[in-house]
Amino acid sequence: MAFGKSAIALGATALLGIFGASPASAGTPHCGVFTEDTGSVSIVTEGLEFSTSKLMNERRFSGVGPQFGCWVEIGTSPELRGSQTYSYRFTEPSGKSVEIGPFAIQAGGFGSGKIPAYYTGTWRMEFFLVGRDNGAKAPIGATSFTITP
Repeated sequence: MAFGKSAIALGATALLGIFGASPASAGTPHCGVFTEDTGSVSIVTEGLEFSTSKLMNERRFSGVGPQFGCWVEIGTSPELRGSQTYSYRFTEPSGKSVEIGPFAIQAGGFGSGKIPAYYTGTWRMEFFLVGRDNGAKAPIGATSFTITP
């Protein structure tokens, strides 16, 4: 069964709205440089185009300090956090995909993923809700970003 982008977005927004996420940003992934602390995401920079040489010079792939990746608001309700986890899949410009997770939803209601975006081109990041009991996956949202030299 195929779903259009708008059907996925509307479904994620409706589901997340039920569980306490802000409808304005729930299910909309963002990319950039961020830190994670006390269950929330602190944004350093955000955008859709990034320079790999700048990210490397600033040590954004080092695992220390602010890192490069994407994040999404999922929701803070105890029912959601108790029954769901999240995973993410990034797709490199070559078409190779890597899925990581599942992870517990952060206390602040966010999910995030650090991405080793060393290659230039267009990347894609997708987030999924994953049921704790049955492992069923449902799309939360997706975004694309570009890495330049």
